[in-house]
Amino acid sequence: MPQKTRREKERAAQRRAAGQIRTPVAPAPIELPAKESEMGVTITPPRPTTRRAPSTPMIPQSMGTEFNYSYVFADLRRIALLAVLCFGIMIVLAFVLKT
Repeated sequence: MPQKTRREKERAAQRRAAGQIRTPVAPAPIELPAKESEMGVTITPPRPTTRRAPSTPMIPQSMGTEFNYSYVFADLRRIALLAVLCFGIMIVLAFVLKT
C-alpha cells in the first residue's frame, strides 16, 4: 500500500482539527428484564428483528471521489521501461547466441 503524501497528511490533519471526521459511537446495549416462570426457569422471548436506519458515513461523499493516482503513472512508466529493456536484452542475446 502506498504511503500518504505530505499533502494528504496535511489535509487529514486539517479535517481532524476542523472536526469533520466523527468517531463512531456504539449504541448502549438493550437489556430486557427476564421473565421467570412458576418453576424458576428463566425464558427469554426472541427479539423481533428490526432494521436500523443507515448511519452517516465517516467520509463525506464529496470527498470520497477525490483520488490521487499520480504515483500509479510513475509505477507504470517504470514497469514499461523495464519490460522494454528485458525484451531488448533477449533480442540481442538471441542474435549473439545464434552464431
